[in-house]
Amino acid sequence: MDKIVISVSSNEIQICERIGYGSYGVVHKALWQTELEVITIALKIIEDKSQDSETEKIRFEKNILREIENLQKCTHPNIITLYGVSKYSDNICLLFEYADCGSLYKFLHRTKREVSMDERIDWMLQCAKGLEYLHGKNIIHRSLTTRSLLLFDNCRKLKIADFGKMNEVEIIRTVFMCCYLAPEVCMGKKNFTEKSDVFSFGIIFWEVIQREKPFCDRDLHDISEYIKRGIRPDIYNLINDDYSGIVPIMECCWRQSSTDRPTMSEVRRDLNYSIKRYDHQSNCYIS
Repeated sequence: MDKIVISVSSNEIQICERIGYGSYGVVHKALWQTELEVITIALKIIEDKSQDSETEKIRFEKNILREIENLQKCTHPNIITLYGVSKYSDNICLLFEYADCGSLYKFLHRTKREVSMDERIDWMLQCAKGLEYLHGKNIIHRSLTTRSLLLFDNCRKLKIADFGKMNEVEIIRTVFMCCYLAPEVCMGKKNFTEKSDVFSFGIIFWEVIQREKPFCDRDLHDISEYIKRGIRPDIYNLINDDYSGIVPIMECCWRQSSTDRPTMSEVRRDLNYSIKRYDHQSNCYIS
């Protein structure tokens, strides 16, 4: 049964500083005064940029409704929670739980905080569990990057956000997305599928382990061509032998043909197995 998303009066919301922006508008940190308590939230103010074209307006509304409908379906520890919907200056607003640690992208590339290999692999396991859940609900993320993965609880908890909000054309035109797009999407041969998400997961896995932006030494406008030709980020000397078991998982996820890639259920299973094996090895070393 889908959860009920409540309608919230704008009078109950106090907007604080801006914390992000994107093709759909601006995200603010805000305070929501409920009957029982004040909750810190992330308020996404969705701006209609359809420029009065009837076709664009319809597409815009459909995309927003799709995001709300998808969020209504989801209750999972690794999926962002939608608290409610409101209106602010004639714009639709979505009230989300607030990610106190920001995005995974911000952690990896804008902080110098150390993080162990075990913690990185655990993030990817949480991401795999969240994606497996979405695919089980027939929801394709479409725009999975480290920017759409949010961190909570002193960076220990990871949750997936921003799924299904953009259509194929908008995603392909978004410059930072090019590193994560599957070859069949880059070629325009297929629409997004669960296997497109799996490809994105593989690229993110490399980014998290290496703590580098994918293809950072390449021109952004050439990356799609590299992906179409089967070129991937360098995995040699990526990790030490203790964790070498995750390399095949990464490679399977970014295989050129979508039919050769595993499902997220298979990825989650293999990651679970790898983690248990590392734990066993650690216990052996201690003894």
